[in-house]
Amino acid sequence: MTGATAVLHRPGTVGEAVRMLAEVGDVELLAGGTDLVPALRAGLRRPRALVALRRVLELRARGVAPDRLTIGAGVTYAELADWEPAPGLAAAARAVGSAQIRNTGTVGGALGSANPRGDLLTFLTAVDAEVLTRSARAGSRAVPLVGFLATGRRRGELVTAVRVPVTRGPQVFLKIGGRQAAYPALLNCALVVDGAAGRIRCAIGGVTTGRLRPGDAEDFAAGEIDWSAPLPSGAGVAQRFGELVALAAQEAPEQLPAGPRDPADYRWHAAGVLASRALARALAAASGDSDSGARGGADGDGTRGTGTA
Repeated sequence: MTGATAVLHRPGTVGEAVRMLAEVGDVELLAGGTDLVPALRAGLRRPRALVALRRVLELRARGVAPDRLTIGAGVTYAELADWEPAPGLAAAARAVGSAQIRNTGTVGGALGSANPRGDLLTFLTAVDAEVLTRSARAGSRAVPLVGFLATGRRRGELVTAVRVPVTRGPQVFLKIGGRQAAYPALLNCALVVDGAAGRIRCAIGGVTTGRLRPGDAEDFAAGEIDWSAPLPSGAGVAQRFGELVALAAQEAPEQLPAGPRDPADYRWHAAGVLASRALARALAAASGDSDSGARGGADGDGTRGTGTA
């Protein structure tokens, strides 16, 4: 599968792993293998060595602090799917692929693939997550997720975890895609209401080569909501919010190529619809509306949404 010269290394600690990365050079990291194994079988990648990370238990850890959550790079989607401290992240994890992919795919693998439609990455973008890395030469560093996705992992560097700020408010994740679990998403949307900071955070995946952050729409919604109320109000802003997101999608640079299933004008419109629906559900959840649908389910148009704090 990997070629006659490929050597398999199985470190037991993060320290051993980064030493191997520094010593070997031409190496691929193997965790869940959902992207790498098919590429190896097809001969698309021919590394001199593989570093298998399943024995590195440090990468499977999760931590909860008052102001942040830390999630190891080896944590699988399935392990996140019912994690109460991060309901939006759990919703995104439940939306990923098939059961097999959720059981084997990892947070680190999602970061390595940088898929512009990746469910987990869209939520992590919305919450301004950081990526934690370590290397034998440079030691440890923390990098904003957007910057990491733009540059990728440095040579000899191992992603150890992601760090997510804790927010006090509803979290919603929605996606549009086929009904079959393994079918790729066309679009996804993550939205977080941060009541303490008086902010709306939104990210859209599937429009551009990165994630779309509709800053004007976020600022508009935050300015229209009465944050002094015991529970945020302002569901009437959702429609205009969606219109601004659709406009941001249309004007964004580095658009993904249009396909027969997702022409550009459809993507722009659908991005606005998802964003409007996400904000409406989040505000309804904040006001205690049990019929908001923000906690789960699938709509008839193939939109899936879960996750409120």
